[in-house]
Amino acid sequence: MANQADSMPRVEENRRSVPASFLSWARKNLNEITLLIGLIGVSAFITVNNEVFLTGPNLINVLRSAAFLGIVTWGMTFVITAGEIDVSLGPAVAFAAVLLGWLVTNNGIPLEIAAPLVVGVTTVVGLAAGYVRARFNVPSFVTSLALWSIYDGMKQVMSNNIPIPVENEAFAVWGRGELLGIPYVIIIAGVLFIFFAYIAKQTVYGRAVFAVGGNAKAAYAAGINVLWTRASVFAITGALAGLTGLLHVSRLGTATGQVASGLEFSSIAAVVIGGTSLSGGRGTFIGSLIGVIFISVIGNGLVLMGVNSQAQNVVRGVLILIAVLVNVIFKRESKQI
Repeated sequence: MANQADSMPRVEENRRSVPASFLSWARKNLNEITLLIGLIGVSAFITVNNEVFLTGPNLINVLRSAAFLGIVTWGMTFVITAGEIDVSLGPAVAFAAVLLGWLVTNNGIPLEIAAPLVVGVTTVVGLAAGYVRARFNVPSFVTSLALWSIYDGMKQVMSNNIPIPVENEAFAVWGRGELLGIPYVIIIAGVLFIFFAYIAKQTVYGRAVFAVGGNAKAAYAAGINVLWTRASVFAITGALAGLTGLLHVSRLGTATGQVASGLEFSSIAAVVIGGTSLSGGRGTFIGSLIGVIFISVIGNGLVLMGVNSQAQNVVRGVLILIAVLVNVIFKRESKQI
């Protein structure tokens, strides 16, 4: 009897602790929860206005679009978490695409050599830009804006604004092929997401990125190589931009400097919507993933509903702004819970 009497308070205590645990979990993940609710709401609205949205082929198109955006966004998540910004991603992707065509078609370099060379070039350029930012304390916006101009000029010089065909059936599989009905580009984006999410949460490097973004001086005092950490996040975005450029060429069968226009802004928006702080030190890859899907759903929905192409950027911008404001408000309120 005594044991039963003792167990009753414990049961009641456990029952009371369940709401408290749930509130604690909800407070920690409020950004992702509100973003998911918003995603469901937007998807429902699009479905009501166009029944094609929830069909299998269209959902694959949404995920394919999200994959191209997502690959570079994983790198952008690291950059913004470190307290930096990179506005050169769009031209970097286009430059990588044109560079591949220039090497393979115009100069006869085998694709097996040209493809890794392209990724290597964009990685080294990103690393160099990051080094300049870290070593000379040049604001990352200025550094990446200069890089934006360099990439944009180089792609025009190499292609003369004319698409360069790249014909290779084996290479085309990566951009157009599927595995069990899932496009390879979606699989690639998913694998990279798992890889970088693991690095962010489970490795010394990931913790260093968060520390530098939160307080660079304190991170330096703790023995973290701030210069290397800052430079490396730009190397990551450079590598992922190069890979995305290759995938665009693989899918289109041609290298053109017109791809990825405005990609840098969509990537930054996805990261910010996902809850990563522009001031650095706080970020989540799950949030970035939901942000990428959110932006891709909006883009797909606007097309399906026949919104004027000139007005799409306006609507998209308003919806993104609303999503960010809602997240900010909910975060502020959650601190009072």
